[in-house]
Amino acid sequence: MALKGLTKSAQESKSTDQTIEDFISGSTKRVKKLECSQQVYRRFTFSLTKDVSKEIDDLLIDSRVAKANRSVILKAALHQLQKLSKEDLQQAVLSEVK
Repeated sequence: MALKGLTKSAQESKSTDQTIEDFISGSTKRVKKLECSQQVYRRFTFSLTKDVSKEIDDLLIDSRVAKANRSVILKAALHQLQKLSKEDLQQAVLSEVK
C-alpha cells in the first residue's frame, strides 16, 4: 500500500525555495540601506558641582523624552544659549561667574 500525495511537488518546492531566497535577499537589501552615522562623538571632561549635576538629571526627567540623556540636555541648553543676543549671553554667563 503506497502513500501517494505526501511528497511536495517540484513546483511547491521551488515556490518555497524562492520565498526563502526572496526573504534573504530582501533583508540584505534592507541592511545595505542602513547608513552608518557620519557623526563622530568625542568625550570631554569638565567639572560640575553636585547641584548642577542634579539639575541636569532633573531636567532630563522633566523632559519626558525616552531617548534623551544628559548629553541631549546639555545640547538643548547650548542651542537655547545660542539664540540669545550677545548682551543677554554675557549677562547669563556673568550671573554664573559670580
